[in-house]
Amino acid sequence: MRDRRRVGLVAQRYGEAIAGGSERLCRAVAERLARHCECTAITTCAADYMTWENEYPAGEGELNGVRLLRFPVDAPRNVERFNRYSEYVLNGSPTAEEEEKWMRLQGPYSGALLEHLSRHGAGYDAVVFFTYLYATTYYGLPLVRERALLVPTAHDEPPIYLSIFDRLFEQPRRLLFLTEEERDFVYRRFCLPEEAGEVAGMGLEEPAAETAMPAGLDRLRGQPYLLYLGRIDPSKGCGTLIRYFLDYCGAHPSSTLRLALAGKAEMEIPRHPRIVPLGYVSEAEKNGAIAGAMAMAAPSPYESLCIAALEAWRRGVAVLANGECKVLAGQCQRSGGGLWYRGYEEFAACLETLEGRPGLRAQLGRAGARYVEERYSWERVEGIYLRNIDAVRDAAAAV
Repeated sequence: MRDRRRVGLVAQRYGEAIAGGSERLCRAVAERLARHCECTAITTCAADYMTWENEYPAGEGELNGVRLLRFPVDAPRNVERFNRYSEYVLNGSPTAEEEEKWMRLQGPYSGALLEHLSRHGAGYDAVVFFTYLYATTYYGLPLVRERALLVPTAHDEPPIYLSIFDRLFEQPRRLLFLTEEERDFVYRRFCLPEEAGEVAGMGLEEPAAETAMPAGLDRLRGQPYLLYLGRIDPSKGCGTLIRYFLDYCGAHPSSTLRLALAGKAEMEIPRHPRIVPLGYVSEAEKNGAIAGAMAMAAPSPYESLCIAALEAWRRGVAVLANGECKVLAGQCQRSGGGLWYRGYEEFAACLETLEGRPGLRAQLGRAGARYVEERYSWERVEGIYLRNIDAVRDAAAAV
């Protein structure tokens, strides 16, 4: 019988209050693998992805069966300076040194976290890094490359074309992807061989029985609403979603549809009677909001996987997705669980169809539910992760 696997999982932030997609994925994978492995989450003390301010105490702890190591960020990010420099680097022709400077400003840079990987990385059978984009992966993965797996959560966005990432994507033993579209894009971008990795996806727990309707929705008294769930940020397509929705309301004065926005707001939300900002919602309120929604909006142009869409399909709710994102369009096509749009005219046509045809909404929701049940079981995902962890362990041992 083989020894119990020792697995490190590295993410820029970690915790139950952290809502970012790659961070949620890291925690979910860690908690499932903890049934089979000795899992250690290796992360920073940051909670805010914009400033990287140290908010959690440094040191060792435990969360839901996972050993947790937090290391302080060396310095918070100057957001204004970083944004200015990003504008220059991502829209110009930077040198390798300028790209490297961008990564240091991007952060979060933790010398203590990197020292831990340098000193103790060989104590792990495998080290899984979540998302390619941040300093924890860029500087950490090369320190343990002989036992590294990378879950890039990559999509077609300006930073991934920086030359500094060419070398990074060559170094992990294996790559694990969320969707076929992400895999194909990464293979094309970095000219990787077919055997470099595989699609693992992620698993979803069974829907919780406990539901509660957020106060803002409870006051609607049964009126229909389109739900957005996640960080309310222009980079997530929220500004365009709001603009399209208000244009739709103007063109459809008899419609009673509302747009409900659940999550932390990183932008100003217009005050309008048809827009319902919910702020942070509890897990029970999230479940209630999804179950009661006419449809789930997935407006981001950049996604490697939209967890909110999967959660909607799991509860039989149709999805309205931004077709400019190949991942979202591909998932809607494969599942038969949603409609997708490119531009306002298609958005309005899709929304009018969803609003006016409840039978079609139910059909889309049922198809989405079947898709999630078939493709996103934790048993399937666990098997893929464990198989790749064993392959990495065996290869590192041979070296």
